[in-house]
Amino acid sequence: MVIWLDQRLEKGGLPTRHQKLMHRLICKLALDFALAGDHDMRKLHDAHSDESLADIQQAQAREAQAYFEQTMGRELEEDEPFETVDDVLHAKFEQLRKQAEQRESQKEKRKNKRTKTASQLQAEQLLADAQGALRTIYRQLASAVHPDRESDPIERARKTKLMSDANTAYGRGDLLTLLHLQLEANLTETQIASNLAHDKIVALTSVITHRTQGIQRELRDVELDAISEFGMSPAATVTEASLSRHLATLQRRFHSEITSIKSDLLTVRDDTGLKRWLKEQDAE
Repeated sequence: MVIWLDQRLEKGGLPTRHQKLMHRLICKLALDFALAGDHDMRKLHDAHSDESLADIQQAQAREAQAYFEQTMGRELEEDEPFETVDDVLHAKFEQLRKQAEQRESQKEKRKNKRTKTASQLQAEQLLADAQGALRTIYRQLASAVHPDRESDPIERARKTKLMSDANTAYGRGDLLTLLHLQLEANLTETQIASNLAHDKIVALTSVITHRTQGIQRELRDVELDAISEFGMSPAATVTEASLSRHLATLQRRFHSEITSIKSDLLTVRDDTGLKRWLKEQDAE
């Protein structure tokens, strides 16, 4: 539609008010494509606008910069003028990140100067117990699956893979993978628990609880990303069924919009239809 309107304007013969409206519509329709990086749409926008898109973006950036500087009470750091609002937002978040790092650094320095509380000492002991349990689990697993002790080629290959996975998991402190590998190695619950002291089991339980909570937060982050990506309701529960229903709704909406656009393109092919279509657009 943008290209067709541009070509029709070049032919001339339209009333001035229709020409002005077509200029505005071209700018409006081309804007989203131009902002998404379409160079041809940017050229068409600038050709029909009193202001270039770069000038508009810079003006918006200056307004955003002034707003953030006023609300934050300090100037944003910049090597050269911001070109877009995104540049301003990036600078704002970068400045906030640096401020947060400084606060954390100062907090850590103050904490190091203070005598550790009972809860801090307990947390450190819990961490030490968990690390000790991690080593115990790894050594027990390495002893059970060491491939050099296996004569059967097929079983040796299986244990070689388990040993490699165990080394990788232990290297990154991945407790859940080590526990899963214990099951793959066919270790019984009695074998697993026999080498762990009660305090280490308590520590592992705490680690697993915290890891489970972390996974739940990560899952919610993924759900929020999906909600944002597909324009779902913020209160929506993301499941395969709900996402399928939402995508089906979007598909019907897009098909309807495509049908409408095709109809508009047919309508504007002659000047009578073009003038009627322009009148409808002007009324919206």
